[in-house]
Amino acid sequence: MSKSGSSVTLEIIFGNWATLVGVGILVAFLFLSVLAAWPPTYHLIARYPPNALNFGSSNAPPSLAHFFGTDAEGRDIFARVIAALPIDIVIPFEVVGASVAIGLLLGTFAGYLGGWVEELVLRVADLFFAFPTVVLALTIAAVLGATDEGLRVVFTELALIVVGWPFYTRLARAQVITIKQMPFVRAAEASGLGKLRIIRMHVIPHLASVMAVYATLDMGTTLLLYSVFAFFGLGVAPPTPELGRMVYDGLTALPGNWWWSFFPGLILMLLALGFSLAGEGLRDVFDPRLRGQR
Repeated sequence: MSKSGSSVTLEIIFGNWATLVGVGILVAFLFLSVLAAWPPTYHLIARYPPNALNFGSSNAPPSLAHFFGTDAEGRDIFARVIAALPIDIVIPFEVVGASVAIGLLLGTFAGYLGGWVEELVLRVADLFFAFPTVVLALTIAAVLGATDEGLRVVFTELALIVVGWPFYTRLARAQVITIKQMPFVRAAEASGLGKLRIIRMHVIPHLASVMAVYATLDMGTTLLLYSVFAFFGLGVAPPTPELGRMVYDGLTALPGNWWWSFFPGLILMLLALGFSLAGEGLRDVFDPRLRGQR
């Protein structure tokens, strides 16, 4: 007796420890970031304000009083890591979400309509593929850079979106070329449905699973790339805590005060790992070959 799609999905998720770990990591950090974003609940997690100076406790190693130790100004690193979570977790969702939306739109029309539309979209995408991603993104962020902290974050996100959408455009276009040859699309065309309606009703829904898998896998990379921006001072401005910037600030204290960089870097690694494992789990859920083996 065959199993329903929902039962297969649950079996794949709960039968794969790596997927459970990835989802668990993301849920835990998302929960912490929600609590950290609101001052009353922030103090349920952290004992100290993130920017509170206490020179009497400067450079203190990890202890029960300061779980992740303190920096040169006596600021509690655990409190600063918690305060940085809302920024570092939101960035990948915003950047990848915008990149997917642009790439899905352009790639779908390029793949389905073909002709000069496809040629124009692909040539523009090739212009961005011609440059190394990190170098191009850093250049764009530096050119767009602003002194206002809010604008700096927005421009940094724009730089990441600019280098991100071409990949999703080519991915969507490649999938659409296959989808438009399928019988249900041919039948819709034969019935007289307009191209826009076919794209909306039949093409885009079949792209959703593939785009969701790649988007989840890409969020970890985007998080690390944004941290590189922050490392070079293109993210939020000090003293606002940000994990990448905290790693950079801690380099001057190595090797003695290793905890300055270690704990922010550890949280970044766990977040990237969570996105990666969750993306692998989504791939297994949407892979029809795995469904056929169940």
